Amino acid sequence: MTGNLATFDVHAGTKIAEILAAFESSNKDLLLVDESSVVTQPHLELLTDYPRTVTTALVAKTKNGLTRVTQGRITGASSNFHEVGYGNHTFLGIIRLSQMQRADILEVLHKVKNTNHSGNAIDLVLVALVRSALNVAPAEVAGAPFIRSSDSAEREAVKREIGLLNDARLRLKLANRANDGFFSVFFLRKFSKLFTWAAVRLKMTPNQVTLISFAVGLYSAYQFSQGTFWSIFAGALLLQLSIIIDCVDGELARYTRQFSQLGAWLDAITDRIKEYLVFFALAYGAAKDGRDLWIPAMGMMLFQTFRHISDYNFARINKVRSSQLEPIDFEVKNDGYISTEFEKKTRFEYWSKKAVQFPIGERWLVISASSVIGGAAFTFTIMPILAFISIALVFRGRIRKTLTWPKRRVNKNLIDHQLDTFKNKKSESRYDWLQPSILRLFEGAVFIAIAFTTDLDRSVLFLLLFAILFNHYDNMYRALQSEAKPKWLSIAGGFIAGRLLIVAALLWLDISLQPLLYYLSTLFFVVSSVQWIASRKVVAEER
Repeated sequence: MTGNLATFDVHAGTKIAEILAAFESSNKDLLLVDESSVVTQPHLELLTDYPRTVTTALVAKTKNGLTRVTQGRITGASSNFHEVGYGNHTFLGIIRLSQMQRADILEVLHKVKNTNHSGNAIDLVLVALVRSALNVAPAEVAGAPFIRSSDSAEREAVKREIGLLNDARLRLKLANRANDGFFSVFFLRKFSKLFTWAAVRLKMTPNQVTLISFAVGLYSAYQFSQGTFWSIFAGALLLQLSIIIDCVDGELARYTRQFSQLGAWLDAITDRIKEYLVFFALAYGAAKDGRDLWIPAMGMMLFQTFRHISDYNFARINKVRSSQLEPIDFEVKNDGYISTEFEKKTRFEYWSKKAVQFPIGERWLVISASSVIGGAAFTFTIMPILAFISIALVFRGRIRKTLTWPKRRVNKNLIDHQLDTFKNKKSESRYDWLQPSILRLFEGAVFIAIAFTTDLDRSVLFLLLFAILFNHYDNMYRALQSEAKPKWLSIAGGFIAGRLLIVAALLWLDISLQPLLYYLSTLFFVVSSVQWIASRKVVAEER
């Protein structure tokens, strides 16, 4: 990835105009490095080897620092002249200017190139970009020495400390996600590191690891489907093994710098398939003992889909809205920012809120534990209770947050690409992030109502709903990558209204739903996936 990157060394006498000229004369991203900065090579690679679509600065978390990071972006920076109202990080003097923001960066730098304010040019550039409300992302340094100092003796001392580090161990540590759920961070990823190290030694790819995790998940579902205590016990252990291996693909991607849209899609899609097949397997195993749990299994699958899609859409919309900050005059000394108590939350508050969100680690732990303790019936009792508590607490905060937003839509295509129905182009509802989830809930509720009111094979209804919900996930993941499903595929899928009309007609004529199940499963699981993978290969070849 360094092929699309040029480096510019900044020293005490460097002028903003020189940085401007270097950026303007090239079509490559520009890495600015202060000569007084010393960091490890793996941390420098956070800027050089990771895919970056926006300008990114290297920072370190520091109490009462001179740089502010909020909601995943840098919102305050300082120089010899400029001050921040509240700082929680330190800028380490290394920043990557993105050509994808070329016009905005050039406009900002042209305005400040002749400034009389004192300070290092790289600090003044960061202040100017941040105060212009440009999106500048932070890349955090942790777990290793660093320094930014004009004292050469201090720099040499840190270089010696860095030289004593185990480079491979540091890379493995950086590959580990520290912002995951509580159970994942403090348990699952303790084990996944071992698997990641083995995968590195075996020279495996992240996608290979994803497929292994998928295979283990499928075998877990098979064991659950047997319905006996020991098969359920084995299924529970295999499910935990599957999620541990699932942590490895991301860690391996970060360790080896092998990132791809295909890998992200494959990882997300296989997680959903594994989870919903486990619901199917638990209901199937219970049916062997004469217990009909298909309706609660369908309900749990639908509920999780509603939750997942709303989670992704709210997070993306909130990020877009949060990035629309008001510019601050470059000539003003202090940015006037006042911190809130929310930003000063304790570790207990942080992890409590993480757990309340009921992420995949906690969710799969409950599935495993509850199925062993009380079988499928207990799982389909405890899971909805915990899920409802989670969604009530989480949505309470999201509704409050939404009420603070302006009454206009942002990133409309993200939502419109997922609707699978007509689009109201005149709508300006700030609650649009909920629309895809509500439509999924409506369509799924119809199938659950059919299960209640007819004597149709409920396993068929479950699988039919599964295929349809997979289609909605497919739409969402495409939309998150700023793509819409090809029109011919959407038409072939019938849209929401078309599918429901076909189901109604088949029920009226007393015709089996199985042909529809085979058709939609082939279309959504096979044809749509092949089309998407093929389109990724075309994009990769064009690059």
